[in-house]
Amino acid sequence: MTSKAITADAYREAVCEIIGHIRRAHGLADRNLAAKIGCSASTVRNARNRLTSLDPALLLRIEQEFGPGAIDPVLALGNARAVPLPQANHAGNPLLALVAALHCIVEAQARESEGGRQITRGELRQILPSLREGRSALDGLIARAGEC
Repeated sequence: MTSKAITADAYREAVCEIIGHIRRAHGLADRNLAAKIGCSASTVRNARNRLTSLDPALLLRIEQEFGPGAIDPVLALGNARAVPLPQANHAGNPLLALVAALHCIVEAQARESEGGRQITRGELRQILPSLREGRSALDGLIARAGEC
């Protein structure tokens, strides 16, 4: 597989995408995001405006704070994405994690839920841990299938 050379501009664009997504999804200003990842608001602002690059340690803090997949736009430059490490939850049964995530989605789409058949941002925030756990379980199964 041939791939394009990764440029500083492409990296900065991917970081800008990450910051924009996180700010929108979590309703964060630059200073709030900066506090969560341990840097200054000007560092976040400069990265958001593609003026500087983010330090790899800050990217990893973003991944820790906002979960597996948060920095996928940067990883995609290398034709990769983050795959969560297997968790010990659900007694090692990935099917239970998937079922739990699907159950949360079904409940959020119930007619009597906050948004009715439409899942609201608030509902998504509430079920996000279950969705991430389900994704992790599914990614683990996919990885195991690739080893066969």
